[in-house]
Amino acid sequence: MSPMSSRASGGALAACLITAAIVGFAGGGYFGSQSGGDSPSASETSGTDNTTPVGGTPDGGETPAETEAPAGDGALTLSAGQTEISPGGRIDFTGAVDPPEEGVQLRLERSVDGGDWETFPLNNQPVTNADGAFSTYASTSQNGTNSFRLVREDDDSVVSNEVQVTVG
Repeated sequence: MSPMSSRASGGALAACLITAAIVGFAGGGYFGSQSGGDSPSASETSGTDNTTPVGGTPDGGETPAETEAPAGDGALTLSAGQTEISPGGRIDFTGAVDPPEEGVQLRLERSVDGGDWETFPLNNQPVTNADGAFSTYASTSQNGTNSFRLVREDDDSVVSNEVQVTVG
């Protein structure tokens, strides 16, 4: 085999691996945003502030980093791919509006350690695609419990469930 064909094969392999990674991330984002529409169970909610713990249950078991808002009537759902990050780490967010609607502009908001809700500064706030789903990511160095939620830009009364990410 000539050296030229080895290089071509290596480049083709790299291209295939990159394509597989892109398809995997896109598929994971899509399937991760699909929800069954159930309300959170009593074991998934706690505290007096109606927030939902993520990353575990009171008995130490693992739960997904999301709770779901009721389905229909423009309900928003939000999930975080991480429950704990180091300062400056990346948080992957996915979610959807139900019923599905394309082009819905959303605003990511954050509350740190139970403080006031503020718009989280993203270069591009999320917008839903044709199936009502979206994905975005954020980085933060704000230590503590960072709670995130979505608000529909055209109707501030439509608010998603909260997800919590511990930074520290």
